[in-house]
Amino acid sequence: MPKITQQQKEAIRMEILNSARHVFIEKGYEATSMSDIVTSSSRSFGGVYLYYSGKEDVFLDLLRREYENMAPDFGLEEQGSAWNAFVQFIRGQEKRVREANAGLAPCLYEYFIVGRREDHRRKLIEERSQAVYGTLFDLIHNGVQRGEFHPAQPLDIFVHWLISLLEGLYIESIINGFENIQLAQQFELLLTVCRSILRPSGLEGNL
Repeated sequence: MPKITQQQKEAIRMEILNSARHVFIEKGYEATSMSDIVTSSSRSFGGVYLYYSGKEDVFLDLLRREYENMAPDFGLEEQGSAWNAFVQFIRGQEKRVREANAGLAPCLYEYFIVGRREDHRRKLIEERSQAVYGTLFDLIHNGVQRGEFHPAQPLDIFVHWLISLLEGLYIESIINGFENIQLAQQFELLLTVCRSILRPSGLEGNL
């Protein structure tokens, strides 16, 4: 029997993950079983378990890859100013909130909320929170160091507030639908408030 190359193994993983993604989106995390994933992948149980130990293993690999694809693309050099980079970040969040129900976001919240008392999920929640906080803090802190932002509030408080607000918009969009919560107007208000707090100087922000 010919040996499978790493490239072929990765292709099989992607087939399994793509099938699993559709199942998770359709049924939710808790309602999905490994049997559902195997059936959707059109592979044998052994063929799937050769790559993944169970449903959670599949889900976490799926999330990891999606996070990598969602890596922030709002460097100050490309955007020309700290404020424009911040606006791009917020616009990206608006797009993701708008598309939340079409992706894995509902499963992600389900996974974390239902399993929040489990130690390994608690650790993942903390790692996710730290990563989001660190990315956003660095973006704004770079603007402060460049003399472009003059925050009216402590930076750590502002970042925690912004994350909490964005998380709330994600959940509200998932539960009620983005079309029912005046999403565009909420994000316009968010940018207005953020600008009043960050106080970018000498810039014409793209509002």
